[in-house]
Amino acid sequence: MNAKKLLLQQAAINLLVAVTIVQPTLAATIADSLGEPHLQSQVLAYDPPPRGAPGDRGDAGSRDPHNFLALIPAANFGLTAIAHPTFWLYLPAPFPDVIPFEFVLRNEQQEVVFRTFFELEQTAGIASFRLPPNSPSLETGKKYRWCFLCGNISRHGWIERIAMRPEILLQLETASPRQRVLLLAECGLWYETLTELVPLRDKLLSQLKTTTLEERLLIYADNDLQYEALAELTGFEKISSLATLEADWNALLQHPFVRLHEMILDRFV
Repeated sequence: MNAKKLLLQQAAINLLVAVTIVQPTLAATIADSLGEPHLQSQVLAYDPPPRGAPGDRGDAGSRDPHNFLALIPAANFGLTAIAHPTFWLYLPAPFPDVIPFEFVLRNEQQEVVFRTFFELEQTAGIASFRLPPNSPSLETGKKYRWCFLCGNISRHGWIERIAMRPEILLQLETASPRQRVLLLAECGLWYETLTELVPLRDKLLSQLKTTTLEERLLIYADNDLQYEALAELTGFEKISSLATLEADWNALLQHPFVRLHEMILDRFV
């Protein structure tokens, strides 16, 4: 048996022992197929800033063929800590044709800071637009009004860049990908939380497709997915392969200051 396999097996054993010590009832709960298990030791807890701004993120029920939603809390306001954040959109239905989107960023004096056009795929689902590196950097402590326009539809909200505390930056450097998401949410960083949470599920699903049990357990350990690890180790097969991330997603969308319930059943892309 080679050294790599020994390492993988030891990681799986360590994970099982650690989780069992922390939550000794997990295995029994997994094995109980009569009810829906809720085994996540910690689910995402978004802590938004206590303020809002005028805006319009949209309505999923609109009949306009080019309808889309801007993914922003119900208060139309979100925080970031980076100079060129990513903004997120949701298309409830496929677009009938390709129409360029326009993105406009204004400062608090309503002066245009940046304007550009871009295209999205016509398929329904979640999409993103990243502020290009060659665009003006968002300044710390400043608020900006952004707007997406497509056809007859416009969506707008606000973003503010804040400074991260040094101790939080240190925690982020050593955190697992999922722990990073939890920490970003706790800091109220809406844009970064979405930007790291949305792609994480697809990345892990891709990694898990052609792996052995030991390798999957190592992936679970690296990403703080104890629920999935114990589910496989106990032979419980009636759960989602990444139920922990789905619970994080649902907790974020159902937050009373977010209220994006119409997207609860939508899958990550």
